[in-house]
Amino acid sequence: MPGCGKSTLARALAAAGAAEAADLDSLVEARCGMSVAEIFSTFGEAEFRRMEAEAVETAASIASASHLPLVVSTGGGAPCHGRNMDAMLQAGTVVWLQSDAARTVSRLADAPGQRPAADRAMAAGRLREWHDELLAARTPHYARAHACFDSTELDDFPAVRAAVRRFCETFGLKTIDTK
Repeated sequence: MPGCGKSTLARALAAAGAAEAADLDSLVEARCGMSVAEIFSTFGEAEFRRMEAEAVETAASIASASHLPLVVSTGGGAPCHGRNMDAMLQAGTVVWLQSDAARTVSRLADAPGQRPAADRAMAAGRLREWHDELLAARTPHYARAHACFDSTELDDFPAVRAAVRRFCETFGLKTIDTK
């Protein structure tokens, strides 16, 4: 889900030396030379989803060539479109990051300008309702993941460090960060 901590956790895992990290939206942006918001406004969602599906395939090939595990931070909609979830499930372990709804909504509210759909919901005074509706629609797709991980506590450095430790222990990753 937007605001659940995907990018934060992926970057922290990479910083700890536990994995390489790739961000699906960044792969799309690099290939297109435009931000996700610009792609949406210029070409529409259907074209973005096509580009996103290509990026899923690119990430799968990066994973097979990587010397470290590769953690791919996907946009929250990626598993819900086309054959993306099937490709992800075949490429490796898919983990559904689950965060407390109130915490996730707070993160979204604290980051205006980053997620246009959340911004529209916030402007309409219905951010929590939007979140809950989106989660309900996406849950059948997310539920196909191999595992779940609680990403509620990622709002400060000690919490992120503890989450990295828990993630590594849960999924058998080694870290160079021994502190």
